[in-house]
Amino acid sequence: MVLILLSLPMTAQKKGRSPLKAGTYEIGNSFNRRVQVEKGALSAQRMWCNSAAAVADAILDADCDILGIQDVCDSIAGRRDGVEPLIDIIRRRGGDYDWLVLSNTNPNFPLEGPVSNGNGVIWRASRFELRDYGIHWLSGIYDKPGRAKELKYGNANASVMWVRLYDRLAGRELLFASAAPNGPTQYDKGQRVVYHEINLANCRNLVELMRNDIVPEGMPSIIALNAHNAPSHDGYKELTGSLWFDVHDRLQEEGSLGEEAVKVKDTCNSNDETKWQGGRPDHILEDGFSVKSYSVLRRKYPTADGSLHYPALHFPVVAGLGY
Repeated sequence: MVLILLSLPMTAQKKGRSPLKAGTYEIGNSFNRRVQVEKGALSAQRMWCNSAAAVADAILDADCDILGIQDVCDSIAGRRDGVEPLIDIIRRRGGDYDWLVLSNTNPNFPLEGPVSNGNGVIWRASRFELRDYGIHWLSGIYDKPGRAKELKYGNANASVMWVRLYDRLAGRELLFASAAPNGPTQYDKGQRVVYHEINLANCRNLVELMRNDIVPEGMPSIIALNAHNAPSHDGYKELTGSLWFDVHDRLQEEGSLGEEAVKVKDTCNSNDETKWQGGRPDHILEDGFSVKSYSVLRRKYPTADGSLHYPALHFPVVAGLGY
């Protein structure tokens, strides 16, 4: 028996025992940052031109194997002249990462075009091989024609962006999605549809798309998202009422949540950075993994003038998982 074990390939020996560090980080698009600075509501050091390196440092500090980012815009994605893409800043500062950002405003293929409030996925280059990817709009209008009636009230450019990766360390594949099911008030045939209804629909649509169209049967999967709602919200209940479990809640139920996470739930700070607020809108949802740990990285980093600031309004949220 010993000889048989020794002859197994290294990947097979590691299957089922490979730790995986996954995260989510709502980084805040450059347009909203600038508008808030112009209103006097936000420090100029949190404009993208001054805070990009701080965001990169926060990502490097989180040290995730795979990370979902939300609120990506053209500047962050490197599609604006003279603006360095976030991934290049991360690499220049020593990060071993690749990424994918797809247009959330262009429903045509190839998936090129402007990025407004889009999503991205960053993964450790030496560990993962990209095998497939895609984007589905939570309105149901673009990704699968004919579903618009079924996916009622979905936000027109809210999307879920996903990648299927081969994990060289574990010797298996996983599906990782990044999403932000926001819900701005809009009108449907003249009838006012409020934020709550649209967010609820987006969350319901996200789960349906993941279950029926995106995740292959039996494949472990992770959803990293800024849900734009709290755990008491009906949208959150839609997200966690199916296959996927919130890492925070899973550990809390087991009595294994860290002391700080029990005491402080906030995953957002404030515009003036004097307090933490906003509850817990940022979530890591998993299916097919064991859950080891959960943490929120509430740290300040040097910005362009050397002063310390929170790089974004949200904090990176990190989970330790296992196959």
